[in-house]
Amino acid sequence: MRADLASCSHSKGVKSMRRILKRKINYYRFDNSNWNPLAHASLYSKLVIILFLVFTVTIVALTYQLEKNIEDSHIEMVKDELKSIAAISAVSIDGDFVDDLREPEQQKNEQYIAIMGFFKQIMEANKNINDIYIMRKGATNKELFFLIDADPEEPAEFGERYDAGIAPEMLTGFYQPAVDNDFTADKWGRTLSGYAPVKNVRGETVAIIGIDYGVGSIQDGIGQRQKQILLYSLVSMVIMLFISLILAKSIITRLNRVKRAVDIILEDERHTTQFYKEKDEVNLLASRVNKLIQKFTVEKEQILISIIMTLVNTLEVRDQYTHGHSTEVALMVTDIMDKLNMDTEEKFTINFAALLHDIGKIGITDTVLNKTGKLTDAEFDIIKQHPVIGAKILEGIPSLNQIQQIVKHHHERYDGRGYPAGLAGQDISFGSRIIAVADSFQAMISDRPYRKGMSQAVAMEELERNKGTQFDPEIVDVFLDICRVKEYKV
Repeated sequence: MRADLASCSHSKGVKSMRRILKRKINYYRFDNSNWNPLAHASLYSKLVIILFLVFTVTIVALTYQLEKNIEDSHIEMVKDELKSIAAISAVSIDGDFVDDLREPEQQKNEQYIAIMGFFKQIMEANKNINDIYIMRKGATNKELFFLIDADPEEPAEFGERYDAGIAPEMLTGFYQPAVDNDFTADKWGRTLSGYAPVKNVRGETVAIIGIDYGVGSIQDGIGQRQKQILLYSLVSMVIMLFISLILAKSIITRLNRVKRAVDIILEDERHTTQFYKEKDEVNLLASRVNKLIQKFTVEKEQILISIIMTLVNTLEVRDQYTHGHSTEVALMVTDIMDKLNMDTEEKFTINFAALLHDIGKIGITDTVLNKTGKLTDAEFDIIKQHPVIGAKILEGIPSLNQIQQIVKHHHERYDGRGYPAGLAGQDISFGSRIIAVADSFQAMISDRPYRKGMSQAVAMEELERNKGTQFDPEIVDVFLDICRVKEYKV
């Protein structure tokens, strides 16, 4: 009779667990309600826009970097060109004649006129050159004086003073070819200039030759290259648009294949030929994947329940005197948690732990487990190992980590005198404290070969007497309230 009742209780426990599992499945679902920021655009349009934007941003970044590099490299090229022209021109100048220039009247000298003509030829050959001139040092290092100036618009006067502090690299030009580090500004405008020493027959520097490039001519050169880069960038963006269209179509095609595969797995043939023609393709696929996850989750949880119940049944077959014990404890635990209005997730975990709380007894020998007489101290020490053994069994299943801890400590006492760790009070997990009350109460009202089971009233008195020492007083009070309206003793 008792075996039949235990079997019935076992069946009710499984059904209760399955109801909890169905509610738990909602935890695994995707929430796609907030997806689709472009609510009125199709996935194809979204993909095209996203891909094109990514490509465009990349091209813009590359274009900016290229333009910067082009500007820097063009200026460096101009500097090299200025130094070369200055050095070649300096070699062509008669340094002894330049050294003898002292009076403005010498400007009428044929050799002076020849040098001016030479400078004009260079300027006609290179339209970027604004001016070519020759200067000598004054009384101080920073004081220079014009000797020759071929500026066609506003030439400097013979002997006109110039402050070398405006362009410090000028002084370097007395020793070797040099060029301004950056654009300089004076009354002739913003220029970039190159310099080289003019030497006499004895190799002595008597003056410098300076060649000016106007900022406009340099920027024109940079602008031409930038226009080319801009044209190439626009062409690249058009190409990227076509690539985006092709990639988006390819992605949509693959999504359709995924959806078809999901439908086949779901055995929902009504949808296997329905391809994406709607605006909400991702949500449609997400809904199909949700169904697939739900199917797999239900199957996985059913398998998990079957494995757990098989382990519990295996134990209870070995321990004939506690047949149905785990299921009955789980039902009592469920009643306590319902009374405490605990959330579904926590109830699910603690119920599993209740079903598995004695699973460690699988590792106890039959001679000790099924002994009909009272256990010796040594045998009781062996029995006390079952929470640790149970935790070890569950250790290899990551999803049961929380359950493992509840199982390990369900024999701890509220006053800290329990086992295996001697935890006390709130240090014991709430699930372990609930199971401790239900486990002890079920054991007290059950028959054993060496004693008759207590009546429910006597067992309730035992719980009352041991609350605050062996048991959590709050849980005991809740369970006693349940026992006053529900009969557990059969």
